[in-house]
Amino acid sequence: MTPDGEFDFVIVGAGTAGCVLANRLSDDPSTRVCLVESGPRDTSPLFHIPAAVGALVFSRKYGWGYHTVPQPNLNGRTIMVPRGRVLGGCSSTNGMVYFRGHPRDFDDWAAEGNPGWGFRDVLPYFIRSENNQTFRDSPWHGTAGPMYIADIPRPNPLNYVFMDAVTGLGYPRREDFCGGPDTEGFNLRQATIYKGRRVSGVTAFLDPVRHRQNLEIITDAHVNRVLVENRRATGVEIERGGTARRIAARREVILSAGTFGSAQLLLLSGIGDGAELNALGIPVRHALPAVGRNFHDHLAIGILLNSSSTASYGLSWRALPRDILELFKYLLFRRGPLGSNLFETTGFVRTVPGLDRPDVQFVFQPARRNAKPFPIPLGHGFAMNPVLLYPKSRGRVALASADPRAMPLIDPNLLGEESDIDPLVRSIRISRKIFAAPAFVPHGPQEYAPGLAVQDEAGLREYVRANAATVHHPVGTCRMGVDGNAVVDPALRVHGMEGLRVADASVFPKLVGGNTNAAVVMIAEKAADMILGRTAPAPIDPWQS
Repeated sequence: MTPDGEFDFVIVGAGTAGCVLANRLSDDPSTRVCLVESGPRDTSPLFHIPAAVGALVFSRKYGWGYHTVPQPNLNGRTIMVPRGRVLGGCSSTNGMVYFRGHPRDFDDWAAEGNPGWGFRDVLPYFIRSENNQTFRDSPWHGTAGPMYIADIPRPNPLNYVFMDAVTGLGYPRREDFCGGPDTEGFNLRQATIYKGRRVSGVTAFLDPVRHRQNLEIITDAHVNRVLVENRRATGVEIERGGTARRIAARREVILSAGTFGSAQLLLLSGIGDGAELNALGIPVRHALPAVGRNFHDHLAIGILLNSSSTASYGLSWRALPRDILELFKYLLFRRGPLGSNLFETTGFVRTVPGLDRPDVQFVFQPARRNAKPFPIPLGHGFAMNPVLLYPKSRGRVALASADPRAMPLIDPNLLGEESDIDPLVRSIRISRKIFAAPAFVPHGPQEYAPGLAVQDEAGLREYVRANAATVHHPVGTCRMGVDGNAVVDPALRVHGMEGLRVADASVFPKLVGGNTNAAVVMIAEKAADMILGRTAPAPIDPWQS
């Protein structure tokens, strides 16, 4: 292999976490940092247009093209699990939602043997990265960080129809989903969108520090494995332009390649289940059977309706003059639907009494769901997408072969626990009550999936099995903890290794109750302090503020 430089820190993966780490670790000019990304740079203008999320999330050019193995509890279907393969990773292709999770989620992490990860401990890191344009005087939020967060301006009017419907049914309004001890209720959501443009890991964390002489960003470089000597990570092997190269790490290698990539790289490097590695001809560098286990994701089901009105987002001859006007509004002023992520209202609900936190997230989409993949809604309608927040099912990620270019075997074992289907069935019934509310009557709602003919329990359960899909929040394959089922310790160091950490969604012990990107930013912020030996900020108790 050709040597390709020596650095203090080598960060693998320039997704959300990798961008944060590159910024924070290179802050000391005496420290040399290398950030390696398998995909290309984010040069397309689509990355900056929020409504282009439909074109980006399933992009073959800017994504890995992952699929699950057939899921027996979803009628044998394979499920697309898109992950960004571009500078910025999923922060460049995702739905731009800002939500942290329920405070109890992080207290659960701490209770599993991870001191320093309770909600009061991690809140300072959420605040550090945040520049919130709405909540300017709140103990729950920050206003000096690099990541702009704002309300979506001029949301579709159907969002207010939806809010009238849910409040009429007695559901509470939640003014700030990240500003209290609970998340239950409905409201417009905040997003990493600022002045009509996407805020990604690149725009927030990389662009301000590209000029640093001690930071090198390498794109279009596939990392084949971590180089290991006597259970110490010494660097990585990359392949770029058909040539294998070695990048040395004097202090640490940090894997931020995501729930699939980080687990796959550990296995390719000989860190994992010894018997399985031997069967693939991979020399065992360190036996750690938990690598790739504990994989889980949020599962969702769609309730889809046509509408007789043209109020929703969508292309049609009836709305063509409006759509042309909105295009020019965006081009000239960065306003209108193109500056939105198109799913602007959400809510968190306890679908049965007695739960200590909401078990389902409802996502309202004021746009018709296309029958076939197409980045812009066609026609008019709306949809509800209830999300199972705390699945009990656990799967795994494994190697298909020793070839670093081969896709891993991704098995989330969706609905492997039969009880996981129950909240989704309940959420279909709740969604129907919302769309039957008087507020929606003027818009002529016509449910076409599952269809009003499907009313009985067996029919709804079959609809879920035939149509449910994940909402792209995979976590857990490099679980943080101190027991035998953990891959990294509470400082994110790989158990039994030196000079090797993981910092991304793969370290989640359990899913948070909602979107995951904000929590990944927090993990990277905290990881940077631990890597640099900095004292953690004092815990914040906003209830006492």
